[in-house]
Amino acid sequence: MEKIRDIKKALFYAIHAEMEANEFYRAWADESDIPHIKKELHELAQWEAGHRDALCAHYEKTFGEAFSRDPALFVEPALQVQADEFHNSYALLRIASTAYLSEMRAAEFYEQLEEASSGEAREMFRELKEMERNHMATAKRRYIEMREAIVGFRAF
Repeated sequence: MEKIRDIKKALFYAIHAEMEANEFYRAWADESDIPHIKKELHELAQWEAGHRDALCAHYEKTFGEAFSRDPALFVEPALQVQADEFHNSYALLRIASTAYLSEMRAAEFYEQLEEASSGEAREMFRELKEMERNHMATAKRRYIEMREAIVGFRAF
């Protein structure tokens, strides 16, 4: 992977990604009627909000300006799902797999930022990378549980 050269642009992109992930998990949780899935998705949404807040604080501290969202920017268009997709079992599987891939991309992105940074920023990006890897595991577990419920057997 290519080294990230412009940390300001990278942080801008990362903050947008965390906002989108937060909104995605919140919407998915709000549409779920399974209590433990709803709870876990709300927790993922809160984690993403925490990432967003940490990145916004770092952005402001580093560049002396508050972050301002670009309403035209969509980092992960696959996370822009329609509400009716949450009610179709196979669409839910697609959403769960999209969540896994999104978390994987986030972990890779934070790894790049970690390599391109030093000091406090490097440690923050390392922690975010590890959190995103944990989110990947959660998304995979959710996918397997949903698939099992739909097809009736465990494939993995």
